[in-house]
Amino acid sequence: MPKPTVRKQLAISVRSDHTLIGLFENEILVELFLDRPDQEGTVGNIYVGRVTKVLDSIQSAFIDIGVGKDAFLPGEDAYAGERPRGGKSQRRPLQERLKAGHLVAVQVEKDEIADKGKKVTMDLSLPGRFFVFLPFHKKVNISKRIRERGERDRLKGLLQEIPNSEEGGWIVRTNAEGTSKGDIQRDVRNTLKSWRLVSAAIQAAKKPTLVHIELTPIEQVLRDHYSSDFDRVLVDSLRVKQHVDRFIRSLLPPRLIPRRVAEYMEPDKLMETFNFRKEIQRTLERRVRLKCGGYLIVEEGETLTAVDVNTGKNVGGRDMAHTLRTTNIEAAEEIARQLRLRGIGGIIVVDFIDMRSEKDNQAVISALQKGLASDKAAFDITTFSEIGLVQITRKRKGESLANLLSEECPHCGGNGRILTLRGA
Repeated sequence: MPKPTVRKQLAISVRSDHTLIGLFENEILVELFLDRPDQEGTVGNIYVGRVTKVLDSIQSAFIDIGVGKDAFLPGEDAYAGERPRGGKSQRRPLQERLKAGHLVAVQVEKDEIADKGKKVTMDLSLPGRFFVFLPFHKKVNISKRIRERGERDRLKGLLQEIPNSEEGGWIVRTNAEGTSKGDIQRDVRNTLKSWRLVSAAIQAAKKPTLVHIELTPIEQVLRDHYSSDFDRVLVDSLRVKQHVDRFIRSLLPPRLIPRRVAEYMEPDKLMETFNFRKEIQRTLERRVRLKCGGYLIVEEGETLTAVDVNTGKNVGGRDMAHTLRTTNIEAAEEIARQLRLRGIGGIIVVDFIDMRSEKDNQAVISALQKGLASDKAAFDITTFSEIGLVQITRKRKGESLANLLSEECPHCGGNGRILTLRGA
């Protein structure tokens, strides 16, 4: 069955102190990225760091990577390659593998969140356009979202034909589906070339130092999302437009690049056309309205987000079961969009409206899965629990958009409530 056509557009709005990057699918904003010079992310950067502490009690270590606060290295991430099999009992204690003063290569998995330092891993990886290279592994893993068996076998076979591809392990990304042999070879060669430069820098390092910088937010979005079937890339800065043109041409072979890659649009017109200001304001609101008349209440915490689904005005009609089903399905579609749009990660608990039909419950889960199908962040969805809750786990890489766009109120400590008790 052919996949439905999705019309993709990218809008990039450049300001003096920030850049907004909006990804639109069928004219609906599904992801919003914020690039601020004063909040530069480090996820994906590779450092040579010096071990400062090894904590036996929690099997973790702290690593000085030369950027201020020491990074946090959990014991389970202190392996360069496959972890020992047989469970924790057969693993060597962390204090036997790491000593204070050791130099180790680590990669940032999560930026600082609240008062927590960066989380790092020794299991390095380098993402390309179609693959992720794992220098300390040997296996080839293919994205679960590539479902057709013949395509999975084709991609694995093409990868194994490429010289030197056995130097490490590979994850075949969803973007690789349907890609030609020549494009695959090109991406693998470029990724291996990058790794050799990183490896040489690691070997030469004598003190904590940065050895690999991940792409800028604009470049990451283009690498992960841009394809030849993109309708438009609109930019309101001629300087950034030129950079976007050059970067896209470095991603794709000339035969796939349209004559005009990015288009220039006046700043005010771009902001108005794509409703950026209104969409940003909506990402900070607790209440999200649904077209059917229902609404969501989104309560975002540091490690857990709660979403409550309400029928609101959608209480008409004689068939209440149908009303609840359609409200929950629309809510599931909107929840998937909101998670991507707001950059919410960690544990998300959703309280859908109670339904008695198992078939209806499954339809809601399917709507959630479909809505997150294009999500680049890893996620998992449970079925309905006995008390009617659905749990979603979504990989978190940094602060959510709400935390990047706002700050805690100094008067109420972030409670956001006004005391109405007189005399208090």
